Amino acid sequence: MKKATLIKQLIKQYPKILIFADGNGWTENSPDCFAISAEEPVMDSRGYDMFNYWTEDYKYYDLGVSTELTAFLEKNGYFAQWINPGVIGIYKD
Repeated sequence: MKKATLIKQLIKQYPKILIFADGNGWTENSPDCFAISAEEPVMDSRGYDMFNYWTEDYKYYDLGVSTELTAFLEKNGYFAQWINPGVIGIYKD
């Protein structure tokens, strides 16, 4: 899936998500990566925070990223990686 299509789908599913399509200095501006603010109050469909850098809950989070989002990204050939506690980088596998 192309980055632009993935971003459109994320915004459609999570309207409050703040995405930096060009990386905003956190990731390189490439067709394969972008950044997401982890400081916005975005919930997944189960009502859990989308991002929680400090959590030790591995039932609903994969290293602090909602398992719902992780599964969606992996299905489309991407993965999430923390840049810092307030920013998530999304990279193509």
